[in-house]
Amino acid sequence: MTIETLKQKIEQKMSAIKTYINRDVPIVIGVEATSEFRENFDKESFDGEKWPDVKRRDPDSPWYGHSGQTGRKSGSRTTAKILEGETGELKNAISYRIEPGKVIVTNDKPYAIVHNEGRMAKIYGKTPFQMPKRQFIGATPKLINRINSKIVRDMTTIIQSP
Repeated sequence: MTIETLKQKIEQKMSAIKTYINRDVPIVIGVEATSEFRENFDKESFDGEKWPDVKRRDPDSPWYGHSGQTGRKSGSRTTAKILEGETGELKNAISYRIEPGKVIVTNDKPYAIVHNEGRMAKIYGKTPFQMPKRQFIGATPKLINRINSKIVRDMTTIIQSP
C-alpha cells in the first residue's frame, strides 16, 4: 500500500467518523434515552430505585381501585402499573428533538413534570397535595454507559471496515 493510498483511506475514515458524529450520534443519544426512560415505566423505578406505591393499591385508601379516567372504581386497577394509566400516554409521550450541539428529551404532557419531580398536584378539584416523586426522565450512569457503548461499537465498526 502506498503512502497516497493510506492517506486516502485515513481521509475516508475521518470523513465517515465526522458524518457519524454529526448525523448519527444525536440520534443514538435520543433513541437510547427515550428507550431507557420508557423502560422505567415497565420497571416502575428510576436508576434502580423503586417508585413510591400508589394509593389505589392500598385497601384502606379512598382511592383504592380508582380507575382514573372514568371515575369508576375497579379492583383491576389495584394491579395496574404505576403511571401507566389506562392509555400509557405519559410513557408514550416521551420523545426527543435534536438541536445544534444537543439532544433534548421531552414529554409534552403537562403532568409529566409533576410526577418526574414530585410537585404539587390537584386531582378532581380536591385539595392540592404533594405528589410523590416518581422520576422517569434523567441522566444516569447506566444510560451514559449504554450510550457510550453504542457509540464505541459503531465507531469501532467504522474504523475496522475495509
